[in-house]
Amino acid sequence: MSVRIRERHESWGTIVYDNLRDEFSAKVYEGCEPVPQSPIGCGWLVTAPCNLKCIHCYGNDEDLPSERLSTPQQLKVADEIIRAGIMRQILSGGEPLMRKDTLQVIEKLTDNGVATILGTNGTFLTAQMMKTVSKCTRVEISLDSMDERVNNEIRPSRNIKGNTYKETLRAIGLCVDSGVAPRILTCLNRHNSQHVEELAQFIYERGIRDWAISWTLNAGRAYHIYSELMPEETNHVTAVVEKLRLRYPDMQIRLSDRTVNYSRYYFLIWPNGIVGTEEIVTGKKLFFSSLVTGTVKDGWTRENYDWGAHFRKWVGDRVQVIPQETRTALSA
Repeated sequence: MSVRIRERHESWGTIVYDNLRDEFSAKVYEGCEPVPQSPIGCGWLVTAPCNLKCIHCYGNDEDLPSERLSTPQQLKVADEIIRAGIMRQILSGGEPLMRKDTLQVIEKLTDNGVATILGTNGTFLTAQMMKTVSKCTRVEISLDSMDERVNNEIRPSRNIKGNTYKETLRAIGLCVDSGVAPRILTCLNRHNSQHVEELAQFIYERGIRDWAISWTLNAGRAYHIYSELMPEETNHVTAVVEKLRLRYPDMQIRLSDRTVNYSRYYFLIWPNGIVGTEEIVTGKKLFFSSLVTGTVKDGWTRENYDWGAHFRKWVGDRVQVIPQETRTALSA
């Protein structure tokens, strides 16, 4: 992670990515509409299979394309990501480390300046992988409760001898001991929403300073049991998080209710190499064009995506407006 700030220049301004904060901002010329010429960030479900069966899984491997790409095809997809100038790439699944060539994908992306986030349950993570994994901007590992029973009921292993809780703690320890700071992901529902403080204490004491908390998304495997999973009110967690931010001022704690008022904003690559997205309101998965036989540009159209919503998703309100006279002076 030697280069902290990366920029992508567009006709309307500049997109800026801070590798250390894992955050986008933008400089937009006055009067211009910030329409990205290609995706800013991308989610790639590199494989469908997973060794866990989380009750809230957004990917929901039973509902994903089962076609498996070859290693050369996976690397072709990575080439297209690089060629398109995509700045931030999330590798998830399924469980991405169930594919050994995911390490090759990480090498290719990071060596070509793409900030890469590895989203893993950690159960396949080994010490031998850490040299490559350490090139990632973040390693996201999911932990939902410090109560072993509750965590394993939310994230049950398909292996009868598996223990997700213990395997996750081992992976977190492996990252910390290797100098790779993980981001802990916690997905809340009515069964673990009272466990936030205990999680905070564990995370902080392990030296981890990046924690993302979200409520269950009404999609994927949770779509049909959403009403059973979500509590009637969620304000109690908001109050707890505010208290924790004061207690641990040097820890970045993000809380999202995962509700959005727009759709078709997230650029996704499905396990078969097809680019697409998901309509948040309906939960419908959409498939557009192949990166194995084509390019990102083939699928990145106004018909397929809400480009403005895509910009807002990644940049938010971190926008600096550049006066026209400054633009004129720079182009002179």
